[in-house]
Amino acid sequence: MKQYQEEQENLKYLIYGENDIILDRNENWWGSEKTKVSLEKITINRYATLGEMYNAFKIGNVDVISTDNTNLKEYIGRIGYNEKKLQGREHTFLVLNTQNKYLSSVPVRKAIAYSIDKENIVSSIFSNQCYVSNFPLEYGTWIYQSQATALGFNPDQGKEELTNEGWTLRNNLWQKGTSIGTNNRRSSKNKTNYQMLELNMLVKASDATKVAVAQNIQAQLKNQGITINIVQAGDEQYIDNLNSKNFDIALCSMNMSPNPSMELFFGENNLANYTNDEITEKMQEVKNTTEEEVLKADYERIGEIYKTEVPYISLYTNQYNVLYNTALLGDFSPNWFSSFYSVETWAK
Repeated sequence: MKQYQEEQENLKYLIYGENDIILDRNENWWGSEKTKVSLEKITINRYATLGEMYNAFKIGNVDVISTDNTNLKEYIGRIGYNEKKLQGREHTFLVLNTQNKYLSSVPVRKAIAYSIDKENIVSSIFSNQCYVSNFPLEYGTWIYQSQATALGFNPDQGKEELTNEGWTLRNNLWQKGTSIGTNNRRSSKNKTNYQMLELNMLVKASDATKVAVAQNIQAQLKNQGITINIVQAGDEQYIDNLNSKNFDIALCSMNMSPNPSMELFFGENNLANYTNDEITEKMQEVKNTTEEEVLKADYERIGEIYKTEVPYISLYTNQYNVLYNTALLGDFSPNWFSSFYSVETWAK
């Protein structure tokens, strides 16, 4: 049996045993003189399985649950509770290997970004149970300022990017070629060495949803004349390929830290093999300062580079659900960090 006490804001934490956590009212809370806290105690029950938790909520033994399960209604029905849907921290994105002979070109990277309809992915694969994403830090962190950090779906602009880069659309395939041999245009000895805009996309084979996303992107880019070959790798091979940068494009996801960071994306040995003197400078600055205005300005610039250089293409973030029993009253304003915001207004 374990027991300890820690005061934090309007709750006092007491832990007992293995199956529950008790949050007792903190009489020393600084806001207690202005705000009357109705609840005396909150008990957090820990369950061995999600099924047990869902059943406890369904029969009224639990007042609040949080989950990223988008099929929740199949387990608990549709009545007896209120629901809050939030943008989660699981960020799914494409990594474009900027050392690839084609993807080293910014216009080619832009063309790919312009050619992907993220809304199509969210609606057709997730039935709109997730959120289109444009930047890794847009899940609600204080550092992220709302800004246009993605190019958006614009197939015509994508074609223009490739055309300006010297690519030609022939038979719905983007090609780039140079003539070799005699200068006589009528000579049968003239030959053209064509390059096809063809790339491999790495995806984890064990993740059926990610495979479906990869196939969706493959079909969208095919319609734009860009050929994508999907490489389904086993779990270990997938990680090895990422670490060794053995891919053209990789479909990845990660849970973003509560502490804002773009180290994975722009730090040393980043996934996209991307180098830029300015981004290196900005990344160093954010490591060495705690000044909020400096951090906000630096991350704003990092977002602009993310958009204009396109070493990555953000796709979507998961949906996080917080459900409240209708018998529980008060202001419910949860976010991905905590379900207990405004807990001082709760009453039952």
